[in-house]
Amino acid sequence: MLVLVFVFVCACTDHGKKMKDKLAEREQAKKDLDKVAEAKRKAAIPVIEAAKLDPPWDDVAYQRVATGKPCPEGLWALFAPVPGEGDEQKKNAAKRDELAKKVREGTYVTNLRLSGGVKVHPYNAKKKTTTIEIDGLVECTDGLGMVSVAWGEPAKPFRPPGGGGDDDDEALTPQSVWRARPLLMKLPFATKAEAAKFAEGAGALLEARLVYTLGKPDQDKHLVKTSRLAQEDGTRPGEDTMDWGAGRLVHVELVGVRLSTDHEKVAVVEKLYR
Repeated sequence: MLVLVFVFVCACTDHGKKMKDKLAEREQAKKDLDKVAEAKRKAAIPVIEAAKLDPPWDDVAYQRVATGKPCPEGLWALFAPVPGEGDEQKKNAAKRDELAKKVREGTYVTNLRLSGGVKVHPYNAKKKTTTIEIDGLVECTDGLGMVSVAWGEPAKPFRPPGGGGDDDDEALTPQSVWRARPLLMKLPFATKAEAAKFAEGAGALLEARLVYTLGKPDQDKHLVKTSRLAQEDGTRPGEDTMDWGAGRLVHVELVGVRLSTDHEKVAVVEKLYR
């Protein structure tokens, strides 16, 4: 009787192991198929060669600035306060002048694409032109928050309506933001049909490249009394004021603006400022 029980237990154990092995094999087979499918998908994506541009439009020394991406190293040195705490802050303060000099001597480049900083306005039949609007600034981030880099002038802080003055501390004050005048460039077209053909064809890959150096730093603060604000707005108990300002901004000096298509291979307009 004991022998029969032992055989039965062994048989169950062996069956369970086989089931686990089969499930593991199926899972591995599925992963292998997924890898093959992903490899085929990547192979089907056409390889796009980057345009080879000469100075002043491109150079290996240029640093790229893009919205939502980290700022060029050391950009914080143009502003106060110095980031870090304790010994780290002391080290940053010691090399601040050196970093500020380095970032001021650098050249920077920003690329904006259609629906991502570049807008095509309707064709103007009277002037026989299509206006291309380019955003006036870009926003990068560092350890202290966001920094706006503006080539459009004037660049000013915008304070959304909704109260928040010194006599209105019960109202929640929206955060201010920097706004800069966009750049406008005009493309000549003889007819509306010609303009439409461009917009639907080559213009679908319209791209703006802005090359610039850094100029005057700016910083906007807007302190508002918050003694009676609800804690849900992020204020801490006992906090008297909160800064709803637009924060840090650097005005820049443009070297040039280039509109192009076909992944920057075909120039549409090139404008040099110096």
